[in-house]
Amino acid sequence: MKFKQHFLAMAAVMAFGSAMAQSSVTFYGVLDVSLGKTTGGSFGMNGGRSAASPAQSYHTPTRIGFRGTEDLGNGLKAHFNFESGGLRLGDGGPGLDFSREAWAGLAGNFGSTRFGRTSSFGTQGHARFDLNGISTSSAMDNAGISPVTWYGSSRRSSQLQYVTPRFSGFDAGVALVLGGNNEGQRSVQVRANYGNGPLAVGYVAETKRVAGNRTAQAVAGSYDFGVAKVVGGYVVRETDAAGKGVYVGAVAPIGAVTKVGVQHARNTETDVNATELFANYALSKRTSLYVDYVKRNGDDRTSYGVGLLHTF
Repeated sequence: MKFKQHFLAMAAVMAFGSAMAQSSVTFYGVLDVSLGKTTGGSFGMNGGRSAASPAQSYHTPTRIGFRGTEDLGNGLKAHFNFESGGLRLGDGGPGLDFSREAWAGLAGNFGSTRFGRTSSFGTQGHARFDLNGISTSSAMDNAGISPVTWYGSSRRSSQLQYVTPRFSGFDAGVALVLGGNNEGQRSVQVRANYGNGPLAVGYVAETKRVAGNRTAQAVAGSYDFGVAKVVGGYVVRETDAAGKGVYVGAVAPIGAVTKVGVQHARNTETDVNATELFANYALSKRTSLYVDYVKRNGDDRTSYGVGLLHTF
């Protein structure tokens, strides 16, 4: 019933928005249905790590969302995004909460802003350097050095974000995370990205949030040679215990619809290494089959999943 009420409410918003001149609201989503297993666990749908603790999905979180814009004239636009995670295709639960994205802002010739809960600059700036799309098998995440999961989350509540327009492939941004809505833990994020042709380079940093933290930083780059795309990066996490390290990877197309890749990450402070293998077969522009595998030393953990990914 709760899902139905949320859905009807958002459908009404879509209908109202689409009726307004020069305004639009889009309903979108990602559906990942999969089978997965981690050493010591049991095989479960949607990437179950064990019988008692199933993950939402294996490759990428299943989610739906609504985003929209309104033309305010003179190149100025209002925009917003609501996105809900927490959806499981294995059992249909638990419901909508829009904890992934819930923000509004303005955009124009000056750049763009977001005010609310949205993805961190670590995610926005460096997710593209994970060649397998931040899968559960991500070598960087399994080694503990992914910028996407700094401070334990890819999202920040109560953010004030600003990103410049792109100039010849370059853009930059600054964001303030307010302490009043985050148990007094505030931080400042900065990012700089460059992408032109086959070359991409990015830098991101986030200041410490509490005593004992340090400034988290990451720099990465990639180059597409055509026959293969290679990537490499260096990451410093927010605490000594979390560590720091390096990663490298490559992905290559096989024909028009298949790609295979490998990534390796090493946390030089915790001495954890992770190696990831993956393959993707595109059934269409929106639907694909995938196979992911990762092996991590230390606890000698292996994890793998196979699934179907559909976007709309």
